[in-house]
Amino acid sequence: MKNFISIMAVVGLFLQSLSLQAQTQEEELKNNEWYVHKVIYNDIEYIAPVNDERSGSVPNLKFFENSSEGFFVIIFCFIRTSNNLLFLENQQFSSIGWISPGVSPSACIVQENNDYYFYYFSVMNVFDATITPYFYSYEVNSIDSTTKQLIITNQNGDKAYFYTSYLSNPIFELEGINIYPNPVSDVVQIDLLDTTKERYDYKIYDSNGKLIKVFKDKKGPHITLEIQDLASGIYWLEINTPDAQQRGYSTKIIKK
Repeated sequence: MKNFISIMAVVGLFLQSLSLQAQTQEEELKNNEWYVHKVIYNDIEYIAPVNDERSGSVPNLKFFENSSEGFFVIIFCFIRTSNNLLFLENQQFSSIGWISPGVSPSACIVQENNDYYFYYFSVMNVFDATITPYFYSYEVNSIDSTTKQLIITNQNGDKAYFYTSYLSNPIFELEGINIYPNPVSDVVQIDLLDTTKERYDYKIYDSNGKLIKVFKDKKGPHITLEIQDLASGIYWLEINTPDAQQRGYSTKIIKK
């Protein structure tokens, strides 16, 4: 009997711990302002543009609650407000439809921002009128002492990744890196002069933030990336550790 009581006490503490963790996640979700970093829409990854128009801008996601109802607001060139926000168990929330406020900012001037809002709004179900209510799950992670990450997944499995600050610079830094030539014709050469990591992933995004090429788990201080199949234009090269969730080192490359 004593063993049974002890086991039940442990189970009770475990369930209480889960409840407190969920409560903490909900509080962190509601008490922070969030800036979108990337979305995964229809199994394709799109990284959010980094440019002067976005720097210092208002957050892209914010939750509000009052005595009668709750809602959340998403902003990326346009504003949309959720209708009937409801927090559920197991780190989930739902809403019914969207409201377009009477006062809304103009579409972004920078074209890559105008292009990107479609992917972000699609993940947040703004354009999907076939499902109601909309359901989302969420997870809040601590990246460091000052930065938190939020991952929201919609009912279709699409994901949006946010941080508590606008990432004008990568979280993950690389020291002593040399990328050449730039502009490049066919092959990008990368020298990692001072790094403690053995392996990195290399991702190339187009100017709209769409992931178009991945070089997985490449090892060594000197890396060669063949990009002769890419059209001429501006691209972003991101370097990160395998399976990392946080943003990686990124730099602009020009394909001749």
